[in-house]
Amino acid sequence: MKKKVTTRSAPRKTSTRKATLPESPSRSVSHVRAPDAVPLTRLQVARLSALTGVAAGELKGGTTAKIAEKLKWQIDPELLFFRRICGQVVKTDPATGIDYPVPFATVYVEDTDCSFLGFFPVESPWLWLFPIFCHREVIATTKTDACGRFCVWVPRFDIDWILRWRLERYCYWDIFRKPTIQDLLDHLKLPPLVEQPFPPRPGPGPDPGPLASRESVLQHLEPLLGRERAQQLRSASGVAQFGRQSASVQQLLNQPAFTTPVPPPLSEKFHVSRTKSAHETLAAEVGVSGEISRQIANFNPQRFVGPFLRCHTVLVPEWIPILDVPDITFRVGQDVDGNGTEETIYSESYFDVRWNAGAIPDVKLHASPIAVAAPVPADSPMCQQVEVPCETPAIVLAGLYPLHNLGGGAPPYLDSTTGFARRPNRPHPHAFPSEVLPPGTLATAPFTGVLQLYGCNQRAGAKYYRVLYAFTPPGGPTSAVTPFLNLTWPLWRWVGSPGHLEILNVSPDTLGWYDIIPDSDQWLPSHLILNWPTGSTGLYQVQMEFANAAKNVIGGSQTPPIGIYVDNTGATSAITEIRWRVQGEAGWTNHPPLSRVCAIVPRPTGAILEFRVTYQGSALHLRDLALGGSGCGSGDPAALAAPNWSDPPTPAVNGAGVSLSPYAHWHTGPLDNNVSRAAIFSLAASALQGAYDFSLSVNSRAFNPAGGDGGFGPADWFYDPVYNWAYDYWKFAVIDV
Repeated sequence: MKKKVTTRSAPRKTSTRKATLPESPSRSVSHVRAPDAVPLTRLQVARLSALTGVAAGELKGGTTAKIAEKLKWQIDPELLFFRRICGQVVKTDPATGIDYPVPFATVYVEDTDCSFLGFFPVESPWLWLFPIFCHREVIATTKTDACGRFCVWVPRFDIDWILRWRLERYCYWDIFRKPTIQDLLDHLKLPPLVEQPFPPRPGPGPDPGPLASRESVLQHLEPLLGRERAQQLRSASGVAQFGRQSASVQQLLNQPAFTTPVPPPLSEKFHVSRTKSAHETLAAEVGVSGEISRQIANFNPQRFVGPFLRCHTVLVPEWIPILDVPDITFRVGQDVDGNGTEETIYSESYFDVRWNAGAIPDVKLHASPIAVAAPVPADSPMCQQVEVPCETPAIVLAGLYPLHNLGGGAPPYLDSTTGFARRPNRPHPHAFPSEVLPPGTLATAPFTGVLQLYGCNQRAGAKYYRVLYAFTPPGGPTSAVTPFLNLTWPLWRWVGSPGHLEILNVSPDTLGWYDIIPDSDQWLPSHLILNWPTGSTGLYQVQMEFANAAKNVIGGSQTPPIGIYVDNTGATSAITEIRWRVQGEAGWTNHPPLSRVCAIVPRPTGAILEFRVTYQGSALHLRDLALGGSGCGSGDPAALAAPNWSDPPTPAVNGAGVSLSPYAHWHTGPLDNNVSRAAIFSLAASALQGAYDFSLSVNSRAFNPAGGDGGFGPADWFYDPVYNWAYDYWKFAVIDV
């Protein structure tokens, strides 16, 4: 294996202690000085003086500890307490939307006073801020751990000053908060993702489960959030079923709605003219003079913050100065090229902390593309695991998912012969999405996406290892055993005094051999055997073998093959035809089928309409599908009860008790991978005329156990994730005639 290691000139002593991942920030954060021993900055002195009435001269140069002792009976002691702010520095993969942690970076916490020009476009739900002057003072520094996490202590009076400043000004509490995805749901008046069931239970038996309306919500959000983040919500909300924890969904909803800048709708003159006279004109328009007028010379239409949700309870001019806004902001540095000097990977932050009077949510800082990130997802529980040296060679985990089974009759994790995971996305024998599964129900879930293989690659007398596989496509012959070639990945460690980051780019030789890295070298993540971007669909029988210093294979060193079935094919969702009729009409041939483009349904006054939606949903490994209708006004297309819910009519269940619902279906076994039905919906005469649609969501049961979807933890992989899916919708208009 070729190594490219960037180090400082100072030699590093070899450590023989066990390699471990750093502890969580709650236990591992360290400071050069205790928080109450750090002298107050100029801004802090001014703020504490304004809050307490104590002269600034008495506070200047003091620490909170000294001030607490000196002014014990003059200052409310609660103001001199500290509150902890925690967060994570991440780098987002633009192709997948997945956040990866930025380890061992320096986080600078800054007290900030900024003045802005506020831009409130007419008829826009958003506002933008243009910084014209900022003063920043560093009040704390800390390091991110191996998973990019950090915590800092901020004086209570600093936070109280920000809270009081916003609350004392009308609407400021609302506008100086970066909107979250939940804010978008509320603002767009969209229904919640995981609350009410859909559709209504059609007769006896378990409720048929998941929200088809969820797809309608995600359809509205996807243009704003992007396909990748919408998929993360789709996966998390698909897991959140009745009685299960909804923490993963809420965590996503609390994330910032916009992780990349959204440009404001400025007129052309702001982009063309940057002259002194133009700035003077702008200052006159917004009604400022003196020093603020001179600061407007710093106005740059290409340097903006936002969008934010605007205040709609008062009329606001299009342009308005907002002066001396206090906040706590962040700057992050990392030695990305190993030259001993940190480069700035996150700066000029604004309103990163979502200030609350109670608990303060964690902060997520999105670093620039130059940042060096770890290969595991930012929320992976692998960050919390303590590694120990291994003894017996084995491939143990795919991501965080065990590839071996426990004894004592515990439910299996994997069928190593077929390569299917046995716990995620289990079948529902009666096809009801929400039914309680019988004991012993096991899944046939394939793997998808990039898999990190972890395990023990240590063996006496071995200097090299490689990973081999034999591949069997669906229905095809098994290939010869061959090594994985040309797969590379980075590792990191934190060393030296002062500490600095080192990177090791792991790569094989032409025959697939990798160096065996001693645990004592402390590269992270430890015991990563292979970073595998899975490809073609089929069964991979994966194993390791070892070689000595001369790269001669050690006889008998091959580990037993482990089957891993891969499916990256996704799903197929197709609404093939929609016909309509007035309730009471015979058959469906009185009116032509709806067109895919600009379809219009002429509704006779006072008539109840019925729609027959014919569809096909399939996947190589189907999990479930859901069909639903929605509209722009009161009265969505309603699902009917059995037997008139489908064409031809069908009972609620067949002779074996399996649901025949045309609105929702969960696979009943490994061969249940294609559903073709015709569902009937009714639209009340009172439903408003306007735009309507039918949507079909089809999900594969393939999953990726990287750890960010709730499978790792108390669920122990008994969960229902969505990674590959297809979605089809058909829009039309109902017009009264």
